[in-house]
Amino acid sequence: MNRIWHKRPYKIGDEKKILQLRHSVFGDLDEVRLNISTWYWQFRDNPAGKAMCWVAEDNGVIVGQYTVIPTRFSLKGKETVLAFSCDTMVHPDYRKQGMFLDLANEVYRSLDAEKIRGRTVWGFPNEAALPGFTSRLGWDSLGIIPLVIMPIRPLTMLYRHVFHINRRGLPGAFPKSGCGANSTSLNMQGLMIESIRSFDEEFDALWNRNRSLAPAMQIRDCSYLNWRYFGVPDFCYRPFAIRWKGELAGYMVIRLMNLMGHYFGVLVDLFPFPVIDLKITKSLLRFARTYSKAYGAEFLTCLISWIKPSFFRGMRSMKVPEKINPRSWHLGCRYRSDDKALLKNMDNWYLTYGDTDIV
Repeated sequence: MNRIWHKRPYKIGDEKKILQLRHSVFGDLDEVRLNISTWYWQFRDNPAGKAMCWVAEDNGVIVGQYTVIPTRFSLKGKETVLAFSCDTMVHPDYRKQGMFLDLANEVYRSLDAEKIRGRTVWGFPNEAALPGFTSRLGWDSLGIIPLVIMPIRPLTMLYRHVFHINRRGLPGAFPKSGCGANSTSLNMQGLMIESIRSFDEEFDALWNRNRSLAPAMQIRDCSYLNWRYFGVPDFCYRPFAIRWKGELAGYMVIRLMNLMGHYFGVLVDLFPFPVIDLKITKSLLRFARTYSKAYGAEFLTCLISWIKPSFFRGMRSMKVPEKINPRSWHLGCRYRSDDKALLKNMDNWYLTYGDTDIV
């Protein structure tokens, strides 16, 4: 097939065409991401800097894109900027034409030409794209972060899976993406969990106390947290401060979602791990499970790279088998030479759903 598209860097005004491409590729999956305001939030108003994007265009229609956004990281306590690869899209009618590789290489050349510190690129390639990343773009696949679920209504999950019943026909109230959920607090034996409406300088102090928790970790100061969890109200994240004997000990973020015919709770972020100790941290996951159950969720899911499988013993949880897992979380990286020794080991990374561009 003759190539009929051309490549070029993103220019102001492309946003609507990019969102049209997103709808062609992903449909209505998480409709919030089809809003122009969400696009501005992620790619223009990121406090770490604007995105770098190349697009493929055919007769005025954008049919592909490759994008990275800057992400502020602490690498052994030293702040640096890495480039996060996200929203890679090729229109179904233009696949297998080398577009993805062509656009990615243009972005990498642009990163090098501008001498951006974030020449190390990282992300979560899906199964289809992973071979191209590793064999043609110089990425290493570091491994898969296990996806864990805690069933809440297992019979409902089974009933819907077997009979393909739409949730509308089942009992239970569930607010859209968690919107409208009341402020919630829990006070037990010195542990307080309280809903919050913003992250303030107290969370900067929390970050500074824990910035050496992991060798490679996205900086979780209040500038980042407010952008990530309050920047788009339609995501309806539910952040909670965790206090132990009156002192701020951590935070967690829950999102309630309706996706692929299922209603479920997501533990989007938890920091630090553990919070105080493993016993208290297990209490926090049980709180997240109970909170999600109150709004009709069928299960709670979490993705935390720092958690060892033994942590979930006795918690009615399960690792999702790869054969039925809708998304395997492959961590990949294209290193700058001086970052490789640290980043090539997945055990050095502290990652949660909040570090992805999906939840």
